[in-house]
Amino acid sequence: MKERRQRLESSQFLSGWKEIAAYLGKGVRTTQRYERELGLPVRRPAGKPWGSVIATKAELDGWVKASPIRQAYHLRNPQPDSVSQASALRNHVTQMAELRGQMLALRNEVRRSVGLLHNSICELQDTLKSRPRQDFSPYSQGERELLERGAWGVRPDLPKAS
Repeated sequence: MKERRQRLESSQFLSGWKEIAAYLGKGVRTTQRYERELGLPVRRPAGKPWGSVIATKAELDGWVKASPIRQAYHLRNPQPDSVSQASALRNHVTQMAELRGQMLALRNEVRRSVGLLHNSICELQDTLKSRPRQDFSPYSQGERELLERGAWGVRPDLPKAS
């Protein structure tokens, strides 16, 4: 037994939950909970999410020294997950209600804008119908008459372009 303890103290690596728990002075389940909830620095060979674990003494010592809460291994009455999840859910529902109100306001504004645009287009159409038709041709009246008669040197013996 003393031989194994000396071997554990001399080795820089701890393999398995039992060795890690013994080094920290805690039980295996407590050590596993520290990994899951507090980020205890352990590594798994081949990157598997379960199975055997290894850790270095230096990383474990650094983890313990990183926070007075971890050093004493006491948690300050953490809220149960259900309470924190319910609180987060309430916050999300409140935020969703605010976003819904903003969306409805924007939708009404878009409807009003589309209605104004529709009215403007109708007024413009009515205005254009009531005015006499204007000619925006680049040719003068005489040039247009010549074009219509074909009197601008169009030779009848040439085929028309198609």
